[in-house]
Amino acid sequence: MNIYLFELKSQLKSFLIWTASLIAVYLVFMTGMFDVLMESKDAFEKAVAGFPPAFSAAFGLHLDKLFTFGGFYAFVFTYIALVGAIMAVSLSVAVFSREKRSKCGDFLLTKPVGRGTVYLSKLLAVLTLLAAANVLFILVSAISCSGSAAAGTELGRVVWAAAALFFTQLVFMGVGIAYAVFAGKVRAVSGVATAFGFGGFILSALRRLLEKEAVRFIAPLDYFSTAAVFETGGYEAKYAVTAAAVTVICLMLSYIRFTGSDAPAL
Repeated sequence: MNIYLFELKSQLKSFLIWTASLIAVYLVFMTGMFDVLMESKDAFEKAVAGFPPAFSAAFGLHLDKLFTFGGFYAFVFTYIALVGAIMAVSLSVAVFSREKRSKCGDFLLTKPVGRGTVYLSKLLAVLTLLAAANVLFILVSAISCSGSAAAGTELGRVVWAAAALFFTQLVFMGVGIAYAVFAGKVRAVSGVATAFGFGGFILSALRRLLEKEAVRFIAPLDYFSTAAVFETGGYEAKYAVTAAAVTVICLMLSYIRFTGSDAPAL
């Protein structure tokens, strides 16, 4: 419990900044731009029509869907998920590489606490922070959409679309923990988190450019499609299963490594 509370306290400032950033990005796009976009539809269509097709595809600008709430939400979610992915990796790497970065791993592991308990306490701390951020994000999403041009959108679908952020973050959490545990040295948490986040964004852009669904299996930002939520009311099972498998495998491997590896004596 002491480890759990310590990690929560140590990451509180980072949690607040990231959560505020997520909500700000959402509000700027969904409440500040959606209604304006609908009012200037013709002008926007003319502007986007001049863009190269590859550029529009890479950034998710599909005019046939963009002027619906679900289509615009799917476009915006790409960037919300990018911020969320960086957040998840940042918190995970910060928590699980703390002793490695400060070179005090041997000190922690000589305490009367099993390695499995240490791992689970750190994991629970990260999960708590991500869950808290997403509760706030879902609440803001549900409240804000009722006052916009999307007032007629089914609330349940808005909630499920917003919840896609949490499930996406779980995947990046697993990857971030695995990196922190297996990496020999972790010098800059922010650099690692940004690399993983933009790596996921590039894979998503590549999938849209190639228009091959097979690429989606290696594009974690696309595992939970908000467009599918608004169209069908749920996620696509095969990609949700892939996301779960990636997360579980990363956590299992990192647990085995964390509890079984030798700690350097300093």
